[in-house]
Amino acid sequence: MKSYHILIILFVFSLGQQIKAQEQVTLTLDDAINLAKQQNIDISISQKQFEISEFALKESKGNFLPKLSASANYNRNIDRQVIFLPNGFGMSGAATELGSDNDYRASLNLSMPLFSKYNFVNKQFSENRLDFQQEVSRGTEQSIVNTTKKAYFNYLIAQEVVMVQQHRLNNASETLKDIKKRVKQGILTEFDITSARVQVANATTNLLEAKNSIVPAANVLKLVLGLSPDTNVQLTDSISILEKELLMNESIKSMLKNNSRLKQLELDISIAETQIKMAESAYYPNVDFVGNYVYQAQADDFEVSNYDWVHTSLVGLQVNIPIFNGTVTNNKVQQAKISKDIAEKEKAYATDQYRMRYQEIMTNLNFSLQKTEVQKENMELTAEALALAKKRYNLGVGTFLEVNDAELSYTQSRLSWLQAISNYKNAFYDYQLLIGNDLN
Repeated sequence: MKSYHILIILFVFSLGQQIKAQEQVTLTLDDAINLAKQQNIDISISQKQFEISEFALKESKGNFLPKLSASANYNRNIDRQVIFLPNGFGMSGAATELGSDNDYRASLNLSMPLFSKYNFVNKQFSENRLDFQQEVSRGTEQSIVNTTKKAYFNYLIAQEVVMVQQHRLNNASETLKDIKKRVKQGILTEFDITSARVQVANATTNLLEAKNSIVPAANVLKLVLGLSPDTNVQLTDSISILEKELLMNESIKSMLKNNSRLKQLELDISIAETQIKMAESAYYPNVDFVGNYVYQAQADDFEVSNYDWVHTSLVGLQVNIPIFNGTVTNNKVQQAKISKDIAEKEKAYATDQYRMRYQEIMTNLNFSLQKTEVQKENMELTAEALALAKKRYNLGVGTFLEVNDAELSYTQSRLSWLQAISNYKNAFYDYQLLIGNDLN
């Protein structure tokens, strides 16, 4: 009976694993982008970091609010405190004990900053950090969208390459069958059969290589989208270049204004400026309002109900004026100024770098678009040439070598066309990332 139950459990577990393994997701490009925004780990981390910055800003604002604390303590005086009174009090300068064996004390302490240069600058620093983290989140999302688009179409093209190689193998196999028939008829020789078999072997090898690239391409897409490795992903968009992917109207000036990385570097400079002010705030005095309320009693016994409880209270102002701290503040200010210089140099260098990158991408886009058009025309021509070569072969006026050459030319031209489209799309997605604009 136990064995029967174990078999049922194993069967249910196996069935569950099979169902999980057969999970399928059908995605358009927009679906993939939305899924990446929801599930990508990098986007999730950047959002958490933004939340941390939000709480840091709230923390800095909390420094302006009053602070109230309560404390209570009991002391058992083993040796009581003493006071030495002068002879004029009739005590001959002897030590006089004070207090009782038991000391009870409870207090409320209030403090509120009235002026603190550090608090004002720290709030500004937290605001700058929040703006910076918000821009980091924006840049991370744009980067993931860029990666998603590339992974989506790389997977599409990998599938298309498999179909091209499969078509090539099918044609080579059909040609081999036809040649065998013609050899039996005495029209062709064993040499033609051997040549055809070589073509079938080559086509099979190319197909296997194409299929081998499918898994890595699929895994990259699944990883970006946060999908399980067992998920079967089906893509629905076409490979063709869309009309909106031909729009490139953003100028260098607009790119320098909207690029996320450059914005982050600009905010780095603002943060460095705030850090200078924060270091300099140590030169300024601090003024606090303070208050204190104490409720206390002392006795030599533990009859609490009979204690004489008294209370004392005070309010006042507390001023802390820095005079000398061993040049610590000055050194901190100098460090902050150097950090600002570094941030400015990084911004200037990145600006020049992105100017050059913009020119490179625009040149690459124009070149890739022209290459795509040329490869498409070449593919159409090789398709016509292949049809004519097959027609001549069927009529008996063409040779197997002509068909084979035409087949290879067509396959190569289609693969070149796919590569040209891939190059253009990748360049266009990099262009979108560079200008800081996500055009879905």
